[in-house]
Amino acid sequence: MSAMRLLLLCVAFICLSALTSGADIPPQPNCKALVNLDCTTRNNPVCATDGQTYTSVCSYCVVKRGTTSPLYIAKQGAC
Repeated sequence: MSAMRLLLLCVAFICLSALTSGADIPPQPNCKALVNLDCTTRNNPVCATDGQTYTSVCSYCVVKRGTTSPLYIAKQGAC
């Protein structure tokens, strides 16, 4: 009986982990759709997964377009 309880506990833990993973990740912008990026007038900082704070989604997209490495917005605001 205890093996069955352990199995159910493990299944419950896996289900909860799957439901809560990514819950705090903000929506990601479609940088390919943004054209003629002029980032000089925007100031709404975002923190990316590379640990850098970008002054705006616009400046983040400029960097993202120039890299082949995975880069995502981790949160709104400074890192």
